[in-house]
Amino acid sequence: MNSLRYSLAKKLLIPGLFVASLLINFSTATVAQETSVKPGINRSFENAKPQEFIEKFEIESREVFHQREEILKACRISPGSVVADIGAGTGLFTRAFSPLVGEQGRVIAVDISKNFLEHIQSTSEKLRQQNVETVLGKDVSANLPEGSIDLAFICDTYHHFEFPQKMMASIFNALKPGGRLIVVDFRRIEGQSSDWTLSHVRAGQDVVTQEILTTGFRYVGERSGSLRDNYLIEFQKPAGVPDLKSSIIPGIGGVAELTGAPEAPRTGAKVIFDVTASSAAGEVNAGLERAARLLNLYGAAGLKATDVNIAIILHGDAALSILTNDKGSAAASLPNPNLELIQKLNQAGVEIMVCGQTLARKKIAHMQVGEGVIITTSAMTTLINRQTDGYSLVPVN
Repeated sequence: MNSLRYSLAKKLLIPGLFVASLLINFSTATVAQETSVKPGINRSFENAKPQEFIEKFEIESREVFHQREEILKACRISPGSVVADIGAGTGLFTRAFSPLVGEQGRVIAVDISKNFLEHIQSTSEKLRQQNVETVLGKDVSANLPEGSIDLAFICDTYHHFEFPQKMMASIFNALKPGGRLIVVDFRRIEGQSSDWTLSHVRAGQDVVTQEILTTGFRYVGERSGSLRDNYLIEFQKPAGVPDLKSSIIPGIGGVAELTGAPEAPRTGAKVIFDVTASSAAGEVNAGLERAARLLNLYGAAGLKATDVNIAIILHGDAALSILTNDKGSAAASLPNPNLELIQKLNQAGVEIMVCGQTLARKKIAHMQVGEGVIITTSAMTTLINRQTDGYSLVPVN
């Protein structure tokens, strides 16, 4: 366990003290930081010549360039994401992010140097990276709208922030709830780091982490890998306790809207739910509810029911959930709530099937199967066929 994890763990053992410390530090930082923590550190960028910095930044001897693929992998960027490259410089990572976010995503290059931004814009046009845009930042703000980005990426730039608390507060504000922050910067260790690092970089990893935490972020962890001169740490913007919403299947399968969190729903997905879970009389089957929840996740992400292909195969005791009046249950006189849900799922384009072999073994007549449910040859062949066709399997048992 490294010293950072150990120090954070000790604080978390006494949460009251830790929270109090954060509140005190946060109020002090945001109110009192009126002077630069490193005056003049950005002077060389005032009239930057991009080609000169390309020869410094985009060379194999620079670790973040040499290990750029590893850094990109650690960012775990999903198609459609909005990524802000804070302190984009010559655009090394801006260019690399562009194909990862795809046509539906955006990459926003933020820098305080107009020359760098003009270079990035020109390069993006040559590369036909139409999803790249530029924003002129300030020394106290990234100048991004509230709740507009999914990921903020800061590489070898944090130590250039003259007003780190104000800058991080602006980035926190720009992130969507659940959005992430990735910081890559130089390791600054007395007696180990180079003289240049010790003189140029004002703070080490522990101090940087604490400064970011005072802004309201939660610490996710350090991504270990082959980085030696630099560290990569990840944070996330807390989303609070949001209400559950059900925008596509009303009244069931409610979900929290975490618009900036990673692994958001993607268009074109194909899913088959393998449902063996039984349900008590008068209760909704867990597999059908799970499908409703998936649809509502798509709705929460601003997508439509047609953006995902969903199939459900029920077998075993789960087959009793789709009978016309809960036949076989302890309380057959109770209305079956699954029948109404099946209609809603059908209307949303969900294909619902029941195993014909299960019906035969349980001596259930086909006429007892509710409307909107297809009887297939067997659950086994259904699952094999759908996975052969590229469907992802989600078991519910």
